[in-house]
Amino acid sequence: MFVSLWHYLNGYVIVEVGGFALERFMNLMMNRELDVWDVCVVNNKIQFKMQAKDFKSLKPIVRKAHCRVKVIRKYGLPFFMYRHRRRKFMPIGLVVFLIMIWSLSSFVWLVDVEGANRLNSIDIVNSLEEQGYGVGKWKTSLNLRQAESYLVKAYPDIIWTALHFEGTRLVVEIAETVPPPDMMFDTGVVTDIVAKRDALVTSIAVYKGMPKVKKGDIVKKGDVLVAGQMPLGAESEELYATDSKAKVTGKTVYSAQGEVSLTQVKKHYTNEVSRKYCLKLFNHSFKLWDQKIKMQNYDTQVRLHQLHITRLFPLPFAYEVDYRIGYNKETKVLTMEEAKDMLLSQLWKEVEESLSKNANVLKREVLFKETADGVTGTLHVVAEEEIGYKVEANPLAQPEVSSEGENAQ
Repeated sequence: MFVSLWHYLNGYVIVEVGGFALERFMNLMMNRELDVWDVCVVNNKIQFKMQAKDFKSLKPIVRKAHCRVKVIRKYGLPFFMYRHRRRKFMPIGLVVFLIMIWSLSSFVWLVDVEGANRLNSIDIVNSLEEQGYGVGKWKTSLNLRQAESYLVKAYPDIIWTALHFEGTRLVVEIAETVPPPDMMFDTGVVTDIVAKRDALVTSIAVYKGMPKVKKGDIVKKGDVLVAGQMPLGAESEELYATDSKAKVTGKTVYSAQGEVSLTQVKKHYTNEVSRKYCLKLFNHSFKLWDQKIKMQNYDTQVRLHQLHITRLFPLPFAYEVDYRIGYNKETKVLTMEEAKDMLLSQLWKEVEESLSKNANVLKREVLFKETADGVTGTLHVVAEEEIGYKVEANPLAQPEVSSEGENAQ
């Protein structure tokens, strides 16, 4: 890349050599150590590239080898400037253009977040903008180390972060904390374990803390399962506060209700597309062209194209294209069995989103009721899962001891 740029700045020519002693010509040229490249044979003639300043050195070689030489094309900045030497405003325009590019490259035009898995990248970008680290900011005015400290304090799930510039992009690299296993970590504060929903306790294993329930008990949401208090000894009645740890499982019940109509409308998309073009300049939008909408029914798909000068230099300009895609409606009448299957699938999907990852489904029961327009149903799911989670508890109240009592004999 740099060699090509160097040749362009110095100017180079494509030379064609013909004759009966081409081998002698090449040998003589090599003996003079002339810099040539891209040598090839075209129609029994030799073509190669060389710097423009070395072309005069070929004259004695051509005379000795009895060959014919001519320049096919000329490339490079010197030839470009010579062709446009009469255009006086071109150098001025070129200088102004370079100044504009330099000025635009001194701002932040895009903020990228890398490494976010559990955290939302958009939330991080918005929080940085609130602190003054957003699009349109002068790069030299931004204190990236201060922004890194802010992110670590604002997001407990971020254990490390680094901000740096790549052209006009502000790249935010983050590393998230590894989530500890449920109920098996110390928080360093006094905690209780409480029930996250109504359940029938099926097992309880306490590692630290005072159990408040046993197997077979029915608990309500918010009930304390394990208190963050433990006796000092087997015969002592005094308690001390601790970070409770336990694994409590129980049977839970989930319910979902819904309905499905026997008449279903399905979309069939056509090839009819209407487009709307808008220019995005900073935070403003300008409509450029809007095709007439001929479709009665359509869905809209929006695509945003950011303009770049290479990948590292996104510009504050973008164009947005709204695609209005037409479709035809198809009405389909379901049978009662098809409607029940569709409703069951919808209800199960709703319940599945509420279940814990390690939940064991014990029973699933659905009740349907047929109506004139469709079918309604209720799904009941019985599952066994962990039902406890930690909450911060109030520390134990320390008894007050009077000075008189301490001095009493």
